[in-house]
Amino acid sequence: FDVAIIDEASQITIPAILGALRLVKRFILVGDEKQLPPLVLSKEAAEKGLATSLFSYLKQCDNDYMNSGSGAESACVSLRVQYRMNRWISNFSSKVFYEDTLEAAPTVAKRVLTFLPVAAAPLTEAPAIKQAIQPAYPLVFLDIRDHGESAGQTGQKSSNAEARAVRAIVQGLLARGIAQKDIGIISPYRAQVATIRRHLYSDHVTTGWSALTLDSPMSIDTVDRFQGGERLVIIMSFATSQTPAVESLLRDFLTNPSRLNVALTRAQRKLIVVGSAPALEGLPYFQRLLSYCRSMGTVIAYSE
Repeated sequence: FDVAIIDEASQITIPAILGALRLVKRFILVGDEKQLPPLVLSKEAAEKGLATSLFSYLKQCDNDYMNSGSGAESACVSLRVQYRMNRWISNFSSKVFYEDTLEAAPTVAKRVLTFLPVAAAPLTEAPAIKQAIQPAYPLVFLDIRDHGESAGQTGQKSSNAEARAVRAIVQGLLARGIAQKDIGIISPYRAQVATIRRHLYSDHVTTGWSALTLDSPMSIDTVDRFQGGERLVIIMSFATSQTPAVESLLRDFLTNPSRLNVALTRAQRKLIVVGSAPALEGLPYFQRLLSYCRSMGTVIAYSE
């Protein structure tokens, strides 16, 4: 081949890509170094550089070459206009992760959810849930006033309180005509993903909730598995009702903020972040997220 175009190149390990590149005269790598790097399970292999993609390696080489005073033209081109998120969602990631250089295309910048007339609104819908799902609030932080309730054994990173809040949000969205296929639910933890699935796909007679059909196209997964995906509405659950979960968030997001960036850039028109504001306030990136939401008046307290 004359040219090979490698998409999502920032996620590919060097050994996985070199074989194919030997068969082409030129190659173009397309990726985003601000998002998740290659997944390498071996700690030793990661420490020896296998977790660094060819994309990141060559970009660093290009930066070094440009800083050497050679006068040569850079081989890297940055695409500054994105066509996924409306401006209220994209502005945060632009400021925090992209040095305020990312712009929403005019075709998507002002897009928000459109609800159908409500035929049968949930009878038990809490005012906070009703407010959180409104199209007028494209980015919301739903502050769960939980008292440490967990979904499993001590140390498990999951929260029944957050899962019930997610269920209430989904119920409200479905009642207003948002299709299941247009809703995505993300959590950093497999335990919380499982807890949310259980709450959505099981009947809850006491709350009037009927289980969703098992063949539902609704996507419920971890951050890592959701990279590359997008939905009209994304609900992000951080399971922050337990100390171990917060400690893990501190470790994950301060050493790898790209994971938070991925989580916050999957939504097209509506992003609802579910968590405990007091628990997350001490983490720098979350502190900025909460500050951003407060500036828009979209930190909403919720208790059952």
